Amino acid sequence: MVLFSLLKSLEKNGSSVSHNNMGEIYEGGRIFRRNYRKAAKWYGRAVSQGSASGMYNLARLHEEGKGVSRDLGKAMQLIIGAAEAGLSDAQYHLGWRYSVGYNTEENIEEALRWYNLAADRGNQLALVALGIIYRLGEQVPKDNGKAKEYFSKAADRGSPDGSFNLGLVMEEENNPKEAVKHFRTSAYRGKAEAMYKLGTYYESGVGIEQDFDRALIIYGEAALLGDADAQNGIGRMYREGKGIEKDLIEAAKWFRISAKRGNLNAMYNLADLYSSGEGVRRNPKRAARLYRMVADRGLPEGHLRLGLMYSFGIGVRADRSMALRHLKEAVRMGCDEAEEQLKKLIATDPEKHRIGER
Repeated sequence: MVLFSLLKSLEKNGSSVSHNNMGEIYEGGRIFRRNYRKAAKWYGRAVSQGSASGMYNLARLHEEGKGVSRDLGKAMQLIIGAAEAGLSDAQYHLGWRYSVGYNTEENIEEALRWYNLAADRGNQLALVALGIIYRLGEQVPKDNGKAKEYFSKAADRGSPDGSFNLGLVMEEENNPKEAVKHFRTSAYRGKAEAMYKLGTYYESGVGIEQDFDRALIIYGEAALLGDADAQNGIGRMYREGKGIEKDLIEAAKWFRISAKRGNLNAMYNLADLYSSGEGVRRNPKRAARLYRMVADRGLPEGHLRLGLMYSFGIGVRADRSMALRHLKEAVRMGCDEAEEQLKKLIATDPEKHRIGER
């Protein structure tokens, strides 16, 4: 009864802040059972009082159709209102929409304007977004200096993405020691991708003293967070016996875990095991299916392996034309080994084939 009276009082006399907070309570399922419809009503009350946070939160619900009808136009109007009112999260998301052309025409000038407004308010996501735009140089001239400036500001505010991207820039600039430093900072802040990158440096010994044991530990930390690259990395280390006793059965387990998350290298590595019968029961047909999956997704080595399998009729019916097709595709994608295999295949038949012929 007391709670009901309090809610009534808040509804009539509460501030926009309390109304927005009530919406967040209902949306998040704190104190009360999660109820998007009630969350939307409280956000609506906050909006009627001019709350930028209320506008932004209600926009999210309209965009997802939670508690209200899905209405992308209404969502856009609310986000613009929140952004114009100075809410940095809304400014960032408005910049993102203009950057990718989501529910509006792509407009890099508008994207930069809104990103910069959010960045001026210290928004970490906007700072990282600006850095990425200048690092990639797809929408504006590439400028690593500006990219590092934005990433550094984000990193100084505690952003793991800022530190991670600084590491990527340092890699591009062939400065492994600095890359390691920034990947380590990002990893300590909990970014799984940075943990994986740091592990690769310990494994290779580039920019830091080689340490297989440390690499394996870091891969393990990232793998527990769901990083598929790290899961594949553990599989590789078991397969090669780096920092741990060689164990092909364990390698296959980790390749399978990573492959289920869509990692192409893990699929390829698992296919190799099925092809050779190492760590798993030999199954050329399953190997061929996996090679085909990675080939279809752009891995040239997949085309190479399929070309060889079609050449010798392993896991698939022998088919010279298919062998040529896959080997030529692997060559086109830059696989040097495929070029040698293609030359050998052509040499066994008087029919003329040109490398790279489609």
